Amino acid sequence: NGTFKKIIVLINSSNAIEMDFLNPEICGEDYGIDSAMWIGDVGQTGINGVAQLLAGEATPSGSLVDSYLYDNMANPAMYNFYTQAYPNAAEYNLLTEGADVQGMYSVYQEGIYLGYRYFETRYEDVVMGTAKAGDYNWATTVAYPFGYGDSYTTFAYSNFNVTESDDAFTVTLKVTNTGKTFSGKETVQIYFQSPYTAYDKANGIEKAAAELCGFAKTDVLAPGASEDVTITVPKSELRTYDANNAKTYIVDAGDYYFTAATDSHNAVNNILAAKGYTTKDGMTDNGNDALVYSFEQTFDKDTYAVAYGTGNAVSALFADADMNRYEGAEGQTITYYSRNDWEGTVTPGTVKLNMTAKMAEDVVLTDSDLPDGKDLEFPKTGENADLQLINMLEYGYDDPMWDTFMDQLTFDEMAVLTCTGLRETAAVQAIGKPYTVDHNGPSGVTQKYAYLESGNGYAVVENDPDKNMKGTCYPCNGIVAATFNDKLVREVGELIGEDAMWAGYAGLYGTGLNIHRTPYSGRVFEYYSEDGWLAGKVAAAEVAAIQNRGVYVFTKHFALNDQEEGRYGISTWANEQAIRELYLEGFEGSVARGGGMGVMSSFNRLGVTWSGAHYGLMTGILRDEWGMEGAAITDMSMNAKWMDYRMGLLAGQ
Repeated sequence: NGTFKKIIVLINSSNAIEMDFLNPEICGEDYGIDSAMWIGDVGQTGINGVAQLLAGEATPSGSLVDSYLYDNMANPAMYNFYTQAYPNAAEYNLLTEGADVQGMYSVYQEGIYLGYRYFETRYEDVVMGTAKAGDYNWATTVAYPFGYGDSYTTFAYSNFNVTESDDAFTVTLKVTNTGKTFSGKETVQIYFQSPYTAYDKANGIEKAAAELCGFAKTDVLAPGASEDVTITVPKSELRTYDANNAKTYIVDAGDYYFTAATDSHNAVNNILAAKGYTTKDGMTDNGNDALVYSFEQTFDKDTYAVAYGTGNAVSALFADADMNRYEGAEGQTITYYSRNDWEGTVTPGTVKLNMTAKMAEDVVLTDSDLPDGKDLEFPKTGENADLQLINMLEYGYDDPMWDTFMDQLTFDEMAVLTCTGLRETAAVQAIGKPYTVDHNGPSGVTQKYAYLESGNGYAVVENDPDKNMKGTCYPCNGIVAATFNDKLVREVGELIGEDAMWAGYAGLYGTGLNIHRTPYSGRVFEYYSEDGWLAGKVAAAEVAAIQNRGVYVFTKHFALNDQEEGRYGISTWANEQAIRELYLEGFEGSVARGGGMGVMSSFNRLGVTWSGAHYGLMTGILRDEWGMEGAAITDMSMNAKWMDYRMGLLAGQ
């Protein structure tokens, strides 16, 4: 009505809310909104930065870490997001509510087609006229694509070039501030596309139209100023997991594409332009083929059959999490989404499964499931070696001297170290191991604690002159990731480490490394993005920086913890390609690239096996493939019947 000159909406939410209210054609009403800014959860002082941005004292340069939709039910994961009960769970006396949800499950039917991997792949298939692409309209579905970010100025890309070495591609380009008034930073994003081949279709492998594989943030560029940007993409990014035939990572034969883009949709438009498509074919905008590099690959099933983290062979580890490969399925199958037949595989409604006798047997762990005692080599205890913990600093993780050192522990000392938790580790005076306290949460240290002399608890020290001082609470992890700025993320990690040392903490329960499967997941504020690769890239920088300050980090919740309600013991069914390429990619980045030394297991099951007792998860991939040398701990037990610590120890906790 003219009362206000401008209406600006601040989206003060970690979760990606529906954007229909910003588009009168979609919502049917014009609210007169001039602009919107996503600010997430701003943390302790972030609101000051919001004011600076609104006043034009600073220029926004963040990029969305999720796809923002007009209707969140357009996210195909929503069909199977909610926990549901096996209809026949009662026949096996399995609980379906409370802290032990033995008879509940969730199906990740969408497979790899989560977030932009779904929206952009479906879009490309419609533009290209692919058979069975179905009725899909990107423009009325996606309000703002993954990676999107507006600015008070404009930027242009030029001199795009890609060179290849033995183990990487090097992408270079020039970024120029083409505006006339505002200085600003620009996020350059690199995406790749791998071919969707006959081999893929025959073996149940799925491919997205675009995948983020690199990024860089420029310095502040004044109007007219330029910066040359270099981004390295390891060749391992091109691999895909073949669960049904090779049972390892492969590189398909065919044409591959790299592109520099402002967001995921812009990336696909660029690649489509390189293939000869235009708006006449249904594209939302004409792409820029000058920002595309294409090259041909031959089929390779050997190079990445060896884990780059350790050199060990990659093997199938999660067949039991996929109903289509689980030996006790009794004929039940899951139809995962496939771009080979969008019309036939993307169907509204939840996947209905029944409990089988084998599933019921595997769900409830009993003493009979433990290996026979004669098959286990019990550790030596109480040996005399005259070694203190500090003496072990010079020995590597796999040095035999650790066996000598650990054999000094008595049975009671071994037990108290294993079973004492709740943000603490027990002291063992005989070997000089101190009592330690850990802080819980990924957004920084917010309270100063110190040790009690008894060594079995902690409290605020009353005579500490700065006992009432607080550490810094940082913005939600989505905002941290939205910076697309390795340097800034490292600084955050270093400061969290500094705060932890000041506050008396030895470790941190964080950061969160599951992904935003839907906007309604309970820990969206703790997790970085819908994209596992971005989560891993950011976590590698943050975790390494925290650990550099001498603070150990337990990333969580390992793994596939994508809801809160009913998460205690829920059976999660997913295929191995999706597990490896989406849900574990954040943890892989933290460990294999960032040197992460710890994880916290989740409450849920992979298939019917509690995550903490899943050998393929806790040892097969975490240690044998990624090479983690640190500790794997449980989440809080809740006295849950299914969280059997004996099974956890045998699995690698």
